[in-house]
Amino acid sequence: MSPPSAKATATKHRILQAANKLFYLHGYNATGLDTIIREAGITKGNFYYYFKSKEILAAAVLDWHFEKTTEEIQQQLQSANLTALQSLFAILEGIEARQFHQQGEGMVCGCFFGNFTLEMSTDSTLVRNKVNTIFQRYLKNFSNLLDQAKAAGEVSPSIDSEAEASVILSLMEGALILDKASQQPKAITQAIQFIKTHLSR
Repeated sequence: MSPPSAKATATKHRILQAANKLFYLHGYNATGLDTIIREAGITKGNFYYYFKSKEILAAAVLDWHFEKTTEEIQQQLQSANLTALQSLFAILEGIEARQFHQQGEGMVCGCFFGNFTLEMSTDSTLVRNKVNTIFQRYLKNFSNLLDQAKAAGEVSPSIDSEAEASVILSLMEGALILDKASQQPKAITQAIQFIKTHLSR
């Protein structure tokens, strides 16, 4: 099978980019396919060529958003000489920075993955499995960094890395929900400070 043409790749990218923006701003259910098609500047036939349904598009957008965010994080970490614990804190601070950036643009949107979880986890097995897989990847990354931090003596050797990773992700997700409700990125800053104090003891 021959690889997709540059035009096909660009068209699919426009659909994903448009859906990513609209789902983040308005949510899945409030975003109609016609709105996505219009934002992407394509025809309905173009859309159904790449995605058989809005639900399948949602799963693809979740993957696309995760890969894009992960790539940005990796680029930031590679440009700095950070320890494992510093890398973990840098990832959390990157999440915080995105919330402040959103506030500057007029709307604090919260966590892209958390939003889909709240809206669709009871309605779509496909989406529920997708966001759960993404959260598990975050947990694994956090746990690995904590294992490295333990080995380097940056944190207590007695901590349970998997349990700590779960608590960190839970605190971050809860803070993002609170900040979305208040439209003020405040709880996220407090959560990160708590995590830093807790791990640095």
